[in-house]
Amino acid sequence: MRSHNINFSDMKPHGKTNIRIADNIAILWTTHSISGQQKLNVAYKKHYISLPDRYRLPLRIDMTIKLDYPAFALRIGEGHVYFASGHDTQAYKIWDITIPDSKPSRDNFSFDNRFPFGEYVHISVILNLNEMQVWIGDEERFYSRNQPYMKKKQIDVLSGLNAEGFELGFAVTKHSTLCIRDINITQYDDAIPIIRGDFELPAPKDSKTEKVKPSYENTIGKVSPDFQTAVEEMDGFFKSLRSMKFKRVVDKSGCKLTYIASDAGISYTVVASGAESFHHFGWYIVYSGPVETWHRRADYMDEILGEIANTDQLLAERVFDALVDCAGCYQNGLCKTLYTFNGKKKLNCHGRVMLRMNHDDFYNVRTFFQHLNTLLERKIANDDPLPEKIILSKTNNRLV
Repeated sequence: MRSHNINFSDMKPHGKTNIRIADNIAILWTTHSISGQQKLNVAYKKHYISLPDRYRLPLRIDMTIKLDYPAFALRIGEGHVYFASGHDTQAYKIWDITIPDSKPSRDNFSFDNRFPFGEYVHISVILNLNEMQVWIGDEERFYSRNQPYMKKKQIDVLSGLNAEGFELGFAVTKHSTLCIRDINITQYDDAIPIIRGDFELPAPKDSKTEKVKPSYENTIGKVSPDFQTAVEEMDGFFKSLRSMKFKRVVDKSGCKLTYIASDAGISYTVVASGAESFHHFGWYIVYSGPVETWHRRADYMDEILGEIANTDQLLAERVFDALVDCAGCYQNGLCKTLYTFNGKKKLNCHGRVMLRMNHDDFYNVRTFFQHLNTLLERKIANDDPLPEKIILSKTNNRLV
């Protein structure tokens, strides 16, 4: 058995991820968007903090961390364990170390990766050759003997990777800060003794069980109580923008509220997932049909940011900074869009602005859409045509 207490000064940043050490605490953050909805592993490979050396299974990772906002990933080779994520990433909370883009098993969906924000929590991840376990605090949150790397057909792949050793590291989502108080990595010669907790796989869903139809009220109830009123106020706000003709849609899972203004090609979404709730807006893409037909409306992002800057420069900079960077999610970055503001250029994910769940950002959303509504009313009064349809495959998606 070999134990390694990680010296923070030996941790190495990659891409646009940063590390600062203060009062014996490692503070990690990134200035580039990282999505948990893989197959988006490109961003994880480029923007992360790596630990020194490489490590072999059987392996135990112990760490004491504090996070202020969703989410972060513990990278294990090409796989990861995702923590403090919301509803939209539940299928990707664990990526296998030998087949990272494999179809999630029922075990993975059962992993409860939540913990309180703003306070330190101890996390343990154990990887035996035939078992995997995750503890958060004093609770067993995950246990599986059914991960792809444990299968007979993966023995040769795992043996080769294990002989080389797995790189370990952290990937932190944009606008989140991860504080690490300590990290200890222990490599074992034999299987790590597993002490089971209370984790159990849920029983398979009964197809005969009557499904509850998702509703606006039920979805609001899934938002963090601190912001349910703010979301309800947003509902009234979008109804008041009559010229934009917003339509409210509740998705079939009952975890998303989306307000769609189809003439402008823009939408606003609240993902209701308790403390991990978040919201975003942007010019949406129509994916129906072959890739060469994917399209969206031309947007007014550059124009609106310029108008906002006339009265609130800080807000304009905040929105520009919150634009979601292209994470390489679609074919060759097909959906990335070039934006400019105040002499800066950014390649972003088709105008999507990702926001934190706080009252300032709800205010920022309202201010942005008030400016957009005024701009559209002015264009309508001038008999300007609707925003043109943009075919994605024909757009300029280079930072030039």
